[in-house]
Amino acid sequence: MPRRRPRRMRFPITLLILLALGWAAGLFLFVEKIPRAPANADITDAVVVLTGGQGRISRGTELLAAGKAREMLISGVGTDVPIGDLISSRSLDSRQVACCVTLGRAARDTRENAIEAAGWAADRNINSIRLVTSDFHMPRSLLEFERRLPRMEILPEPVSSANIRLSQWWTRPGTAWLLAGEYTKYLAIRAQLALGRLIGRIFA
Repeated sequence: MPRRRPRRMRFPITLLILLALGWAAGLFLFVEKIPRAPANADITDAVVVLTGGQGRISRGTELLAAGKAREMLISGVGTDVPIGDLISSRSLDSRQVACCVTLGRAARDTRENAIEAAGWAADRNINSIRLVTSDFHMPRSLLEFERRLPRMEILPEPVSSANIRLSQWWTRPGTAWLLAGEYTKYLAIRAQLALGRLIGRIFA
């Protein structure tokens, strides 16, 4: 009996090793495919900015000021944060802010950002958006937005983070940990979508 136990353990241990290797390989592919630059220079109906990282709001403001969209939603704004703390008068004049900028205060995470943006876009007959968020956060954000806005044209507008370098990220523990977390969340959403499609086919 004692001799059989190691053999019984071989399969689960081997399976765990294979899963870990597959996860690690997928992580490298995930990072490699993170958008580094805007999709193109097309004009969209709106800009949607997800709060939570430096440079996101300023990028969205630049796009709006340059005429790349007619209006902008900043999603995930704190309940007590005034618009003046987010956009300076040098970036947009008060008339542009009043007519063209909406502060979304209901969202607390990426999923809720997408839900908030979907309702906002439906109210304004918006068919195309430029999605502004950090580069490493873009793959998961696109999944959530495509899930909630399946017929919307969504152009990624990634913002690079000063403290996160995607080149040789594996040599930086903090960056590697952050990217591993993003990748795991990304896989979870992909799994949810696949399960939803499977259930839909079963009960169709």
